[in-house]
Amino acid sequence: MKLKPICFIAARGGSKGVPGKNLRIVGGQPLISHTIRKALKSNIFSHVIVSTEDKKIAKVAKLSGADVPFLRPKYLATDNATTIAVILHAIKKLELLNY
Repeated sequence: MKLKPICFIAARGGSKGVPGKNLRIVGGQPLISHTIRKALKSNIFSHVIVSTEDKKIAKVAKLSGADVPFLRPKYLATDNATTIAVILHAIKKLELLNY
C-alpha cells in the first residue's frame, strides 16, 4: 500500500500585516477555502490538516473539507512562534490521533 502525504496548512488568526486575511473573501469565498479546495482537488494528500488557534478559521476550514483535529495553543500563534515549532506541535498531535 502506497501512503500519501498529509497537507499541512498553518492559519494563524492574529495576522498583523493583513488582519483577518485567512477569512477575507476573495472570489466569493474565504481565502483559506481556496487553499483547502485546491489541496483536496489535487488528490495528492491523504488528509488536508489545518492548524489554527482561531475558532472561526477552524469552522471555515472544516466547511471547506479540511480536518481540524485540534486547536493550536495560543503560545504557538504569536509573532514570535516559529513555523518549525508549529509543525512539530502538529506532528506530535497527529501521531497521538493516529493520523
